[in-house]
Amino acid sequence: MMSGKILLSFDVEEFDLPREHGEEISLEEGLKVSAEGLKRILKTLNETNVKVTFFCTGNFAEGRPELVNEIVEGGHEIACHGVDHFKPMASDVKKSKKIVEKVAGVKVRGYRQPRMQKIDYEELKRCGYKYDSSVNPAFIPGRYNNLKVPKKPFMRGGVLEIPVSVVTFMRVPMFWLALHLFPKKIYYRLARMCVKRDGYFATYFHPWEFADLVGFAVVPGYIKKNSGVKLVKRLHGLIDNLKAAGYDFVTYGKFGEEWLELKEENEREI
Repeated sequence: MMSGKILLSFDVEEFDLPREHGEEISLEEGLKVSAEGLKRILKTLNETNVKVTFFCTGNFAEGRPELVNEIVEGGHEIACHGVDHFKPMASDVKKSKKIVEKVAGVKVRGYRQPRMQKIDYEELKRCGYKYDSSVNPAFIPGRYNNLKVPKKPFMRGGVLEIPVSVVTFMRVPMFWLALHLFPKKIYYRLARMCVKRDGYFATYFHPWEFADLVGFAVVPGYIKKNSGVKLVKRLHGLIDNLKAAGYDFVTYGKFGEEWLELKEENEREI
């Protein structure tokens, strides 16, 4: 069993949250907000010397290619996150891979569907993806009900699914919003609990959370809470806390490779 692995990821998308609340925002403005947050994230990752996975939309890759290149040059993994985040389409699985690989200049192995919605695993396999991380095995009102989905990695349609972590009791999601709302020491402690239980901790954030959102009146207060520079400090603290515990930060791609190797090894022994 693999142990002590931290899978930190970021959904690099154009900021479109205002559109969910009835306020239009241009693609360029959305890219600007996300780019601001992404620069802060990259600075933090450089300071802490950890490698993570960035799931990137085709819109962002084409709109800010210099930042995508900075991600790759920093030794991080780049993966796909659809094309237009607000209007995902079935064709995005293939199209986003083509766009991101062209901009980044590297082979893409992973995918995450916008807003963690359902995905066609057979299409993922046909397009050459090795893993997916579109499952939050929890219940989020208005989003999804995944209480019966496995909490640990599983194979489906020939693709490895890597769910994000939840706390065992009530399947409390340890996703991006939890770091905003939970007392930070509680979040750090729960993250360690996930590692001890599953051997790893997987979570995700969005660059726009780390930008200054004060000017967007339609963004709910619970999202603005501890956003921007405050969230940067919380992220830095989380990384420091997990590193102090002796855990290793790995990309989703690397984790997937190790998981599949271990699976094959176990099957040979049976």
